[in-house]
This record gives sequence, C-alpha cells and structure tokens, in this order.
Amino acid sequence: MERWRGALTLLGDDAARVRWRYAAFELDPSIPSQGVDPRASLEAKYGPGAAEVLGGRLAEVAEAEGLPMVALAEIKVRPNTFGAHRLLTAALEEGEAAQQALADALFAAYWARGEDVGDAEVLGAVSAAAGLSRDWAAANLAADANVAEVRAEERRAAERGIRAVPTFVFAERSALSGAQAPEALADAVRQALASSQAPGSAGADGQDRRRRGTPGS
Repeated sequence: MERWRGALTLLGDDAARVRWRYAAFELDPSIPSQGVDPRASLEAKYGPGAAEVLGGRLAEVAEAEGLPMVALAEIKVRPNTFGAHRLLTAALEEGEAAQQALADALFAAYWARGEDVGDAEVLGAVSAAAGLSRDWAAANLAADANVAEVRAEERRAAERGIRAVPTFVFAERSALSGAQAPEALADAVRQALASSQAPGSAGADGQDRRRRGTPGS
C-alpha cells in the first residue's frame, strides 16, 4: 500500500482525479474456514525451507518500506480470507475511504500483529478499529451479505488471468502485478487518465483503480 500511496503523491494534482478501491481475490480459496498452518502450507507448495526463504524476503521488503511486520514464524494461522473480502465489499457501501481504512486495519492485524483475520472475533475488532463496529461486522458475517458479489469479483479476476497480489487494474483496460515501484504505478495511472480523455472515452470520472487481495489470502 505504501508504494501505491507513493504513486498517488507523485501524481500531484492529478491524484484528485483518481478513484480507487479493493476488489476481491483469494490466492488460495481452498483454505478451510479455520485456516491452515502457514509453514506446512508453504512447504507443501514450494518445498522444504520455503517458510524461511519467503519470511526473509518479506522482512527485507518491510524493513526497506519502513513497515512493521511480525516474524513469519510467529504467524500461527494462514487464514481463509473470504469473510474479510465480504467485509471489504460491505465497507465499500460506506464509501471508498471506509473500505481503505478497513483494508489498512486488516493488513496491520495480520502482518504487524500476526492475528487470524479469518476469525470472526478478530474481524469484529479490526472493523471497530477502522471506524466501523463489531456489530456491523457481525451483522454482515451472519447473513449471506455480499457472498454472491465476492464470488462474482473472484470470477472476473480469474477471467482476466489475475494470479498474483497485488495486481493493479486501471480503468478495466490495463494491469500491473507485483511489487511495482511508485513511479511505474504513477505512469500507469497517467496513461489511463490520458486514455479517458480520448474521443469516445468514458471520461476521467470513470477511472477505477483496483488493488486485489487481502492479508494472507
């Protein structure tokens, strides 16, 4: 997120023309509701020692970006994030800023504190920290709210060939995946804004900036 926000800073006055939100994407939707052991999961997919290698890389990136991050060995659960995606979708009904605040709180809960963001109690606390409420989270998780919407967004991501997080989709026309530099992201936004002003385009107000994925997904 810091690189994306850095890109917005580089845009200067053009940043006011950008609207962006999170869209649903799970790296591994097969994770059961109670989550899985992160070390076992990583080593089953990537081989022995994968947890240490990945943990080291993530720690280096976090340190370089000045972000707090708990040691990967201290994260006890790789969570199922479907509930988190449902809440992020519900938060968008309160506005893009509300969704972004909830996403920030989810990232902090998982990466900085090692909490299980697949757990309903944790999701309630995170929602409250983001300025929503525990009752709001419980109500959205108790019903079938946003289940269909999240599944539909995940299908659209699959149809676009999205396989990694983060992936940034610009105006539904172009995309960038991976840990891109702020300069590359800013350039992609400028190109999307320029395209929106071409004859026959929808206009700058129709620009949509998406960053898919949630902590541990």
